[in-house]
Amino acid sequence: MYGDVTLDESLTINQGETLTIPQGSTLNTNGNLTNNGTIVNKGTMNGDPTGGSGTVVSTPAITTESLPDGTAGQSYTATLEATGNDITWSANGLPAGLTLDAGTGAITGTPTTDGQFPVTVTATNSAGSVDHAYTLSIKPAFVPVTGLKLSSESLTLQEKGSHTLTATVEPADATNKSVTWESSDTDIATVDDDGTVTAVSAGKATIIATAADGSGVSASCEVTVTHSDMVQTPKKDATCTAYGTEGYWTCGICGKHYKDEGGTVPTTPEESVIPATGHDYGEPAWSWSEDGAKATATFTCKNDGSHQATEDAAVTSAVKTPATCTEAGVTTYTATVEFNGKTYTSTKEVTDIPAAGHKLTKTEAEAPTCTEPGSAEYWTCGVCDKVFSDAAGEHEITPEDAVIPATGHEFEGGLCSVCGARDTSFSPALVSGDGAKWTKGSSKGLTFVSSAAFVDLVEVRLDGRVLSASEYAVREGSTIVTLPAKLLEGLKAGDHELLIVSGSGTVRASLTVAEAAKVEEAAKTEKASADELPASGDSTAPALAVAAAAAAGAGLVLLSRRRAAR
Repeated sequence: MYGDVTLDESLTINQGETLTIPQGSTLNTNGNLTNNGTIVNKGTMNGDPTGGSGTVVSTPAITTESLPDGTAGQSYTATLEATGNDITWSANGLPAGLTLDAGTGAITGTPTTDGQFPVTVTATNSAGSVDHAYTLSIKPAFVPVTGLKLSSESLTLQEKGSHTLTATVEPADATNKSVTWESSDTDIATVDDDGTVTAVSAGKATIIATAADGSGVSASCEVTVTHSDMVQTPKKDATCTAYGTEGYWTCGICGKHYKDEGGTVPTTPEESVIPATGHDYGEPAWSWSEDGAKATATFTCKNDGSHQATEDAAVTSAVKTPATCTEAGVTTYTATVEFNGKTYTSTKEVTDIPAAGHKLTKTEAEAPTCTEPGSAEYWTCGVCDKVFSDAAGEHEITPEDAVIPATGHEFEGGLCSVCGARDTSFSPALVSGDGAKWTKGSSKGLTFVSSAAFVDLVEVRLDGRVLSASEYAVREGSTIVTLPAKLLEGLKAGDHELLIVSGSGTVRASLTVAEAAKVEEAAKTEKASADELPASGDSTAPALAVAAAAAAGAGLVLLSRRRAAR
């Protein structure tokens, strides 16, 4: 139907029939439509059929508004939905790794790359088709944090001071580079979300940064908080007869006294008093000659620095580090002084033992073989065992550096042309000659070629009998065996078997010997063959070719005999 139609009378769509409502057309059933077939609704149908067992196929309408985001390298699933029935789905522009099921509308798979992908989806049935464009976002694959470093592993701050720590996340392409901060003791120091540490009171606390991606990776910084505005009371040394005072510090905020500027060791002014104790000579100050041969000890009274005594020391020596081939050795000098009933010592180390120099022994060069490596010449020091490529010992190498790799076999026809070793993987093949035919009375022999090496030939067998070297000819390229006419003439008419036995294997060839033809037929055959090159074993060759072959065969027999003699 076309246009707008209103049913005033009953209309029945029978089984096997189809009613199509084109796009832009309207059907008002008016309660008069019975459907036992198929209604294809591409336009508008007002009212449903009043009965019947048929189907209504409507133009699809895609109801899925957007596609969920995915992540590269992770499984993805999204199902498209649409009104209508018997829908077939298709899509263009899906990222690599994703596919759309034409029947279910399910997009599944594992995307291989990230990015923004324009995707057009089409829903089609017999009533028509509809497209919908989406942008599918594939996020980069999640990269977990594997390491975390802070800009400082320890800090010392005065009270009320602050410092901002910086956290560096590894790897640089981690998906989530955020960190969380916490302090082990907020009474000592606090930390803000940006890593700013603020000192609260003197003491020690640990600042911890933890990766926010759930990997559990963390790093820490030890913070020491000291008192601020510390005022120093300098030390006053006691003399032999007068009291002195130890230096101490007073915190300008809390007023407490401490032995150190950091305010970690409490004290009082009374505890800082140094009583006069008379003369008290402590450890001496030593003075050495540059070569370690002489030394003096100067004793100073702790209570009065003007009271000093200087003594010459007795000096002994011992080797601490022996000299090597290239490095000088070290001598330890020990100075000893007796003063006020006590013994004082001091040591000085001097690098004064000359290097011994290398003592080199030459190892001659050795050429490599097919299977064994060789070696370039080198020199070995008998003192330090180091190896050098030159007689002067200036260029150090390892023994491995001097190794010359084995050359490897050069196999040809199953044998190495260098050392004669056999290629166990090689199996010879018959190159030509199989199925050759020979007619009695012919002067030309038959030639057979094996791919085995010429020098690897062991024997030739004809019908199981080992032929002597005079009964056949052999030449190189690889192994070429020729049975002369004289040998073939003695064979019975029929089929025969030839074996060419080499060290690397045996090849088989069949040949057929036929009785001589009648004189007239032989003449005709010979005339017909006079203008073309005869095939191997052809008994109808011209007389000149036969004679040449016979001469060649004689030469080959001679070569075979010479080889057998070797």
